[in-house]
Amino acid sequence: MDKLVLKLCFCAAIVWQATTAGTAAGARWGRLVHKRDSLYQVIYVYKQGTVVTLRFGKQPAEQLQSQVDVSNLRQHRLEYTKIAFCGMLYKPAPRRILVLGLGGGVIPREMHHYFPTTLIDVVEIDPEIPKIAREFFCFAEDDRLKVHIADGRMFIRERIRRKVEDKYDIVILDAFNSEYIPFHLTTKEFLEEVKEVLADDGVVVANVFYNNRLFEAQCATFLAVFGRCQVFFGSYTNNAMLVSPGQKCQTLTIREAMKQANILQHKANPAFDMLAVSKQFRPSIRPAPSVKVLTDDRAPVNRLQKQKRRRTEQQDNETAGKRKEADLTVDNTPSPY
Repeated sequence: MDKLVLKLCFCAAIVWQATTAGTAAGARWGRLVHKRDSLYQVIYVYKQGTVVTLRFGKQPAEQLQSQVDVSNLRQHRLEYTKIAFCGMLYKPAPRRILVLGLGGGVIPREMHHYFPTTLIDVVEIDPEIPKIAREFFCFAEDDRLKVHIADGRMFIRERIRRKVEDKYDIVILDAFNSEYIPFHLTTKEFLEEVKEVLADDGVVVANVFYNNRLFEAQCATFLAVFGRCQVFFGSYTNNAMLVSPGQKCQTLTIREAMKQANILQHKANPAFDMLAVSKQFRPSIRPAPSVKVLTDDRAPVNRLQKQKRRRTEQQDNETAGKRKEADLTVDNTPSPY
């Protein structure tokens, strides 16, 4: 009898804990309006007034995938969706863009809004995500914005196999989240495939997290493939954008990034401040020589992600230098990786 009582108490505690977590999340993000167990993840959609929030994985998790005010679509409520526009500082008039990872569709939707003649391909592995993006986040496709249900690496390989001549001016890698990162989209071999579908004067942008040891491994891997890697750090989040230009695309100094931001602000007139994005730029971040490149044979990404990074953003800022902007130049020394 005592064992039965203990079991019942244990089960009740589990139910209470789950209910409490759900209530706490609902109190913060609003009412849970949609939950879906897809083949790849648990998907949660919350709504509070006109603001809709998308989250994946464990319900108490802090990281948001997307957040949209459906009454004001031009507003970027999450910092990383603004920083993702940093690729435009290198390639201000892209003809074709590839985005791996859809989420709520904010990045491709807004790029389509500001660059309506650009052809945008979005690749999303989970067929449930586009449905949710359309229903809750005001995402819509047309003849210049298309979603492909596929694994991102397989999509790229298929283009290589078919010898598609149209290359991408900007490739945005956004298929990651704070709980799980698909290792096969981080490796040297994968980036070499990305390089094959990238225009020579194009640029690759990857949304990553800089507060863990995986960040330095990703920097080292980008350097191994592209020879150059620059970073835009989030100012109030742990997001960062790794940027690697193609062989005929120039790297930027801080002064050049700010100049390009001013031009883009006047040309495209985004609802957010591109100059503020350019000020989050660090042109010469380098991983330690001991950091190993991620490969298909060795990519412990989810273990590295859980380990705190030795270097902090403040140290990165010191590495980039506190000199006057006029004196800041790009570190063009060959990569040792």
